[in-house]
Amino acid sequence: MDILHVLENHAGTQPGKMAFGYIGTDSGLCGQVTYQALLDKVRGAASDLHKAYPPGSRILILLPAGAPFIISFLAALHAGLIPVPCPVGYSEAGAERILKIIADCEAAGIITDLKTHKMQFQRKTDASGKLQRLPLGWVFTEQMIRDQDTAAGLEGIRLPGRPAYLQYTSGSTSAPKGVMISHENLMANLQAINNWFGRTRDDISVTWLPHYHDMGLVDGLLSPLFTGGTGLVMSPMLFVTNPFRYLQTISDYGAAFSGGPGFGLDHCVSRITDAQLSGLDLRALRVLYVGAELLRAPGLRAFIKRMKNTGFDPRCLVPAYGMAEATLAISLDYPEKPVGYRPEETVPPREVVACGPPVEKTEVAIVDPDTLSLVEGGLNGEIWVKGPGVAAGYWRNPAATRETFGAYTACGRGPYLRTGDLGFMVEGQVHITGRRKELIIIRGVNYYPQDIEEVVSRSHEDIPLNATAAFSVETAGGEALMIVSELKRKVQNGEETERIRIKIAREVGLSFGLIPHEIRFIQAGKLPKTSSGKIQRLAARQLFA
Repeated sequence: MDILHVLENHAGTQPGKMAFGYIGTDSGLCGQVTYQALLDKVRGAASDLHKAYPPGSRILILLPAGAPFIISFLAALHAGLIPVPCPVGYSEAGAERILKIIADCEAAGIITDLKTHKMQFQRKTDASGKLQRLPLGWVFTEQMIRDQDTAAGLEGIRLPGRPAYLQYTSGSTSAPKGVMISHENLMANLQAINNWFGRTRDDISVTWLPHYHDMGLVDGLLSPLFTGGTGLVMSPMLFVTNPFRYLQTISDYGAAFSGGPGFGLDHCVSRITDAQLSGLDLRALRVLYVGAELLRAPGLRAFIKRMKNTGFDPRCLVPAYGMAEATLAISLDYPEKPVGYRPEETVPPREVVACGPPVEKTEVAIVDPDTLSLVEGGLNGEIWVKGPGVAAGYWRNPAATRETFGAYTACGRGPYLRTGDLGFMVEGQVHITGRRKELIIIRGVNYYPQDIEEVVSRSHEDIPLNATAAFSVETAGGEALMIVSELKRKVQNGEETERIRIKIAREVGLSFGLIPHEIRFIQAGKLPKTSSGKIQRLAARQLFA
C-alpha cells in the first residue's frame, strides 16, 4: 500500500468529493479537483511521463502552488520516476539553486507551466542562461495534464530499492542534499501523524506552506489525501501579503487542521487587525501544529492571547519537531492539552517549549555529541533518532549519509540519524534548545542565537520579527558576538542608525551581559533564509562577517 493506492481507494469510495480546493485573493475558491478527477489526471499525466522518461529518472517539479503540482508529483510516482519538488526561483540565487539541484540529482527533465517557464527566463542572468542551455526536456502541464478514462490508465510502476522522491534540504552555503524518501518512509510517517492527530475523511485542512518543503508536502498536501479529507491550499505569497485570508479560510470552511512555523503565528499577530479578528470563528479548529524552527514561548503566548475572541481553543496549539531526513515528524505534542513550558538555566533564563513524545515506532536518544555517550536525567545533548520515517540517506552522497544517518553511541547502539539539534527529554517529551553548529560560545558560556535575536527584535520598532541573525566571529580577543538585522524602513541618517544600534547593544547587554562586537544593518529581504523561512546564520556569517 502506498499513497497512490490510497488515492485509488478514495476515488472508488468517494469519487465526487473535493480532494483539494485552491484559495484565491478574493473570497471563495479559485479552483478545485475531486478525488476521481485527480486520479484520472494523474493517470493521464503518468502515461505521458512514462513515454518520455525511463523508470528511475529524476524529474524536477518547478510549479507554483496549485492543482498541477500535486497532479505532477503523483503522476511522476505513478510512472516510476523520482520526482524532485523544487522552489520556483526567478532571482539569480533562485536559479543557482535550481542548477545545483539539477546537477546533484542528474535530472532528466523539468515539469513546469508556460507562465513559470516564461518568467524564469525574463531576467537575463548568468544562472538563467545556464539553465536555459541545459540539455533537459521541459514538460508543460498545459499539455500533460488532461482528463483520461480510468480504464486506459498506466499501471503503476514500482522500482524496489529506489526512493519514491527526493526532498532537498534547504542548504546554506554548501550544495543542497537530496533526502531519499521511500514509499515506506512516507506511509509510516503519514500513519504516525494522522493516528496521533485523529484526522479523518470528514475533516478539512488548510495549508499555506511551501509545497516543495517537507512540511508543506507531507502534511499540507499528502495528509488530507491520506485520510480522504479535503485540503484547502493557498500560496505562501498570499499568506505573507494577507494573513487574514488564511484565518478567514479556516473560519469560513470550519477547518479542523492546519499548521506551520512559529513565524507564521507571529505574522498573524502583527498583521491582522482587531476588526478583522472580530469576524472570525475558529471553534472548529482541533489542531494547529507549530514547528520547523525553535519555538518561542512568548510568541506562542502572544498568539493565544490575540486569538482570544475568535473561539480559538489554546489546547489545539500543538508544538511539533521534525525534519526532512525523518520524512517530516519526529515528535508531536498532545492535542487537547495546554502547551508545556519548562524553565532552562540559561543566561538569561528562558522557557523551552515541550514538543511532545516521539511519534509511533520512533526512538529518540539524547547523546553527548563529543563522547557519544547517552545523556540522561533531563540533561542537554544532541538529538538522535531512529524509526520507520528515517530516510535511507542522501542521494549519491555516501560520505554525508554515513555522517548523518549512520551514528552509533559509545555503547554500540544504532544506527541513528544525527539531527544536529540540541535538546533534552523530560517525562518522555522532546524539548529543543538550539542547533549545535549555531551555538554561540563566548568565554565558556553557551548562548542560543534565537534568544539574542528575540531580544534584538523587541529592542526597537523598526526591527521586524524573524529578520535578525546572531552568530559568533573570531577576533583578536577570541570569539565575539556579531548581529546582523534588517530594518523595516529606510533610515534617513547616520544619527538615527546609531540610536538604534545603541538601543540594541543596551538591550543585549542587559539581557546577556554581552557587548556585541559589531551590529550591522541591511536592507529588508537581504537576510539569508531557507525556502521555509528559517534564518541561515552560517550563511549570514559568510556574507557579512
